[in-house]
Amino acid sequence: MKNLVMLCCSYGSASRWESLYRPHGGGNRRAAFSLLEVVIAMGVITVGIVGVLAVFPTALQAAHSAQDETRAAHIAQSVIGSLAASASTHFSNAQLPLYPSSSPAPTPLSIDLTTNSGTTPAVTCYADNDGHLIPNSTNAAYAILIYTNNSVPGFTDPASANEVTVRLAWPANAPAANQTLRDYVRIVSKY
Repeated sequence: MKNLVMLCCSYGSASRWESLYRPHGGGNRRAAFSLLEVVIAMGVITVGIVGVLAVFPTALQAAHSAQDETRAAHIAQSVIGSLAASASTHFSNAQLPLYPSSSPAPTPLSIDLTTNSGTTPAVTCYADNDGHLIPNSTNAAYAILIYTNNSVPGFTDPASANEVTVRLAWPANAPAANQTLRDYVRIVSKY
């Protein structure tokens, strides 16, 4: 073996052959990282992890806001659908059913769709976090203000159509400056 290494040395390629036939554990072989390399790698990993963790609060807030917006639209659609269903038979006394609670059962809210409520809501009710309509704000997540306008463009008879605006505000028990408001408008017709 020694002769083979010597033979290769005479032709100028000793480093290649020496590395092939050198016994393990000797010489120039590098098997570990230096402390500087470890510190730099840990710094890069730390910066990456901190960057990812910084995004979580923003993502959670965006998801919560999207959930509130979606639930508000569902609540408004439910309220408007109930009023439209009741309008064909009880236009001057449309009923808005409330979520059944323990006894006594809550009385449905009554809305006169032949009138104009102006800037004050015709009816105020609340919804819990599951979207159920409730009569008081004790466990409410949303405040629901319903406005009526009997001066609907294109309709000449105020007793047959009304523009209903359902305004949802959340959180229900927060000051007005801290609430998010969304208006949902639909024309409810008697026919």
